[in-house]
Amino acid sequence: MSAPVATPRGWSRRTRLVLLRFVLLLGAYLAWGALAWMMVSVGTGSSTIVISGTGRPTTVTESSTTLYKEQPGTVRTILIALAIALVISTASVVWRVVRRSERLGVTGLIVAGLVGAVALLGAMTIGMSIAPLAAFLVLLALPIAPARKPTPAPVSASPPGWYGDPSGSALLRYWDGQTWTVHSAPMRLPG
Repeated sequence: MSAPVATPRGWSRRTRLVLLRFVLLLGAYLAWGALAWMMVSVGTGSSTIVISGTGRPTTVTESSTTLYKEQPGTVRTILIALAIALVISTASVVWRVVRRSERLGVTGLIVAGLVGAVALLGAMTIGMSIAPLAAFLVLLALPIAPARKPTPAPVSASPPGWYGDPSGSALLRYWDGQTWTVHSAPMRLPG
């Protein structure tokens, strides 16, 4: 009786890379949520200088307002566009995982590039907050597993040639170095 063969424990490289993609997806959704929270909830307090009748400047701080209160249409458009970008990137990742594709997510990369361009255009304002989401989208578009290297043909123990038929008949069969061919010949007797 032979001893059982031990199988390696742990996850394959591909499984680890797929799990990493789903962790990155979670990070992208959290980045979008943080951006939405910042735009809708975080105040952009401003102050104005008022000159009083005495000639001395007095600083009066106005109540803080949010970016959403200032420009609700723009904020909604940005958040919806980024949500669509996230959905497209998610679909790209899921499609590549299901199809076991090892290719670059071209659609996801295009979307990531557009989000990155928006982040650069608004670098002095909201763009700095969009940049992490763009980085997540770029990482999600990367190939899930490297391209496979072609497997070399196994080296056979016997070189190509005529050998006794493995089926047990009294014929010779041609071995091409990898498989038995359909070619056969009668066995010659020594003499």
